[in-house]
Amino acid sequence: MSAPHDNRLRALTHEDADFWADVVDNVLIVAVTDRKGVITYVNDKFCEISQYSREELLGHTHRILNSGEHGKAFFREMYQTLFAGRTWYGNLCNRAKDGSHYWVATTIMPHHNAQGEITGFVASRFEITELMNTKVRLKKQAATDVLTGLLNRGGFNASLVTALENAKRPHPEPQALVMFDLDGFKPVNDIHGHHAGDEVLKVIGQRLIELIGPDDAISRLGGDEFAIILRRSLKLMPLETILTKVQNLLEEPIMLDSATVRISGSIGATPITAADTLEGLQKNADVAVYAAKQSGGKQARMFTPSLHKTTMERAKILTEARKGVELRQFEVYYQPILNARTGRIEQAEALMRWHHPDRGLLSAGAFTDVFADSALAQIMETHLVQSFHDDIQKWKEAGLPSLRLAVNLSHLDLLNLEQQIDLFSEIRELNLEPSTFMLEVTEQMLQGRRAEKSRLRLRALAEDGFGLAMDNFGYGTVRLSTLRELPLQSLKLDRCLVRDIATDAEARNLLAALIKLGHGYNLAVTVEGVETQEEFDTVRALGVDYVQGFFISRAVSATELIRITQRDAWNPVKTPTA
Repeated sequence: MSAPHDNRLRALTHEDADFWADVVDNVLIVAVTDRKGVITYVNDKFCEISQYSREELLGHTHRILNSGEHGKAFFREMYQTLFAGRTWYGNLCNRAKDGSHYWVATTIMPHHNAQGEITGFVASRFEITELMNTKVRLKKQAATDVLTGLLNRGGFNASLVTALENAKRPHPEPQALVMFDLDGFKPVNDIHGHHAGDEVLKVIGQRLIELIGPDDAISRLGGDEFAIILRRSLKLMPLETILTKVQNLLEEPIMLDSATVRISGSIGATPITAADTLEGLQKNADVAVYAAKQSGGKQARMFTPSLHKTTMERAKILTEARKGVELRQFEVYYQPILNARTGRIEQAEALMRWHHPDRGLLSAGAFTDVFADSALAQIMETHLVQSFHDDIQKWKEAGLPSLRLAVNLSHLDLLNLEQQIDLFSEIRELNLEPSTFMLEVTEQMLQGRRAEKSRLRLRALAEDGFGLAMDNFGYGTVRLSTLRELPLQSLKLDRCLVRDIATDAEARNLLAALIKLGHGYNLAVTVEGVETQEEFDTVRALGVDYVQGFFISRAVSATELIRITQRDAWNPVKTPTA
């Protein structure tokens, strides 16, 4: 038996059917279809919102309104529910005749005949376009970096999940994750203020959008860290080309209200495969970024398993080095440099040594990564200058003549102006004379994008009183114009030139020519790597000014240097203490 209110509703609608039809038409968007989905009835509100006339809709299916927003699985679930005789509820995005999209909250009920068979369907809807647009806006805002308009970390994570799902499909398209930090960003904030830093981030974001396009995910993860998930772009150009273009756009000057600034990036990239995980992909990209930074920045590195192993080893060294600094395991050693004419030690090259608890005494070549870490480098360089001060004082108290200290800048990477710790200011603060120091540079340090900055910095140091020496001359290709353009005082010939000079006339002739070349530029010439009596006698006969190598002495402590230097004069016949 029907409920009493059902009977009253039937009575009301029977007595005033037109009124109740108007109620429905003013509130709901109604359509009736047969069992095959062919439209047999639509009300005026349906025609109004769809922009199709009744004649254009009748006899057609709802495919005419398909917006493409919903996939096959969505409609498959809908029809399974309906043909099971149940009512379906959901939100649908339809396409109007002019191509615009609109959303409707939809209820579809199966219509049964007297035998209980499904003969068609009745769909009632009401529009929720503004509600859905607001929901989309809020979702987008939650995933968007407010400053740059790029995706934030949440949006990036969601995009990376989608990329991993795509990678697991049959015959997936190539994808790659690219991450990078901005080199030189901190000085922008420190010098020009955080507003300028924000402007730099916004410019970088806009440049990335223009380069990559809207189809690939571009994110600012926080601070000066960015990420890109490449898919469509890889169809247009190779990954290597994209990485080069990203680096180029980072290095383009950025005009601020107060100044023009230049930055660069340390870029890491890794392919996205079905075997990857969300956490693993980000770790791999981080490893590649770290490798790019360790190599001096301004470059891109691809992740490889061997790169991961190397990075882990570097991380271990840095951890041990931080502990080593606290325990004072680092000490400055000095390799004597002999005046070939007077037989006296007048110079010494400063070399950092690490008294490693497990690996013994390590030379700087075994821990070069320590100087690439900015925090450790600052501590090490401060320690270096303090050691200079203490050791020079120790030598004075022992009555030693003044020694000139050679400092190899290539090991400290002090010409990296973006990361430079002002070691030279510390030298002045401790009242050490700049003329006490001979700063050794290599031709490789004067090449590439920062060459002119390096040359300007070196000229300024020379004007401050520091001596400059060209190191490792003869090892690679060096432009002779460099010897003229820089205010050099000394030329150090590489140890590779010393091999076989005692027995090979051509080797002797080459060495003699380079010594004359140095003298022609009014430079004092030092030969490195002299290890035997024969080599010593040969280079001295060729007219070299200074000699350095194991034949004179290995690098020794400041105390041991006192003993070696206090000899009345160097006896070239007597084998020195190694």
